[in-house]
Formats: sequence, C-alpha cells, structure tokens
Amino acid sequence: MKKLMLSLALSGLMLTGFAQEKEDLKSDTNEMSALINKHSKDRKHDGLKNKNPEELAKIKTDRMDQKLKFTDQQREEVYAFHLKQAQDHKKIAAERKLYREKMRRQRAADHKKMMALLTPEQQKTLKDSYAENHKMHKEHWRKDRKMRKGDFQKGVNEKAVDAEAKTT
Repeated sequence: MKKLMLSLALSGLMLTGFAQEKEDLKSDTNEMSALINKHSKDRKHDGLKNKNPEELAKIKTDRMDQKLKFTDQQREEVYAFHLKQAQDHKKIAAERKLYREKMRRQRAADHKKMMALLTPEQQKTLKDSYAENHKMHKEHWRKDRKMRKGDFQKGVNEKAVDAEAKTT
C-alpha cells in the first residue's frame, strides 16, 4: 500500500512538471508566431494606396525631413521631386490597368475565334485540356506554397532552438 501511494505521488509530481514545461512551450510558440506575423503589422505603406499624388509627396517629404532635417529650399525641391514621381507613377499605373483590360478582351475574342474554327468534339477536347492544365497548376501552386511556408516556419524554429542552446 505504501509503495502504491509513493508511486502515485511520484507520478503526480512528474505530471505537474511536464505540464509546466508544456505551458512554457506554448508561450515560446506564441512568441515565434508573433515574430512570423510581425511584418504584416508594421507596414508603413499600406495606407498610401488610396492617396492622391499631392498627399503622397507630402507624406514622403515629411518622412525624409524627420530623418534628414531639410532646409526650406531642400524641402520644396524634394516635395517637387516626390510630386512629379507620384504623378508619373499614377499615370503609368493607369496605363498598365488599361493595357491589362485590353489584353483580357483580346484573349477572350481570340478564344471565341478559335472555338468557332473547331468542331464540337475538338472544342470539348480543348476545354478538357484547359481544365486539366488548370487543375495541375493549382495543385503545383498549393504544393509549392506549402513547401515555402514550411521552410519559413522551419527557419524560425531553428533560430529559436539556437537561441535556447546559447542561453543554456
């Protein structure tokens, strides 16, 4: 009876020790996930998407002025540079958007013309081929993404292990 009570007491102590270690691992995991996701919270440029060129130029100039301490003349010249740059970028983005839309319409028209040249049986074979290619590319993309994500997490885990080894 004494041996049974002693073994139960020892096993209880061991379980509480393991439970504490497991809790420590959870906090380490939370810290690692915070490091992984940190980059998405600290992005400064996310709010700049919907700004007009004048606002962008002012924001960029202000940021540079905080670090570089411009004179009044430099500030005006840097603002003018940023304004011209933002206007050019906006123009190029608009042209790119029009070009993409034009290409999308062109591909659709070409596809219609091609289908008109084919027999119904050939059309079905071509559609099946498109579907197979789409499926294959989608699977490849998922596999590649999973592999990259695993490598990234593996790198973070290895850094945590290295840091832990240095502290002990």
